[in-house]
Amino acid sequence: MRHEWHQKIANYFEYVLNIVMICIGFVIFGFLLREIYNLAHLLITINDMRAHFNEITEATLAVFLFFEFMSLVREYFIKDAHISMESFLYIGVTALIRAILVYHDQTTKTLLLAISICLLVVALTIYRFFREKKIK
Repeated sequence: MRHEWHQKIANYFEYVLNIVMICIGFVIFGFLLREIYNLAHLLITINDMRAHFNEITEATLAVFLFFEFMSLVREYFIKDAHISMESFLYIGVTALIRAILVYHDQTTKTLLLAISICLLVVALTIYRFFREKKIK
């Protein structure tokens, strides 16, 4: 009897979590559409792309970040509420690359961001190595 009560609570929380993830997915999709619109507007209205390279790069990478977040929500539902560590590492690398491309005025910060990217790539490599070893 007691086990059934715990299972009901777990099922309730899973139901609430799924609804929240659906809402988050819609919000992220809205932001993705907004960023795509902003990028398209930027590309259409700008005459000199070289002068506005940072703005275009920032908008492009923002689209990629929102696209990756949408993939996370999709992966959550496809893999039965499981999101792999690999996806989070990809998002971290993309976010850090965006930070370097957009805010590259201070050398020390840029160096630290580059080191952070290297650490994430090493972590991704180690993760893949042990995951493949576990599968075999």
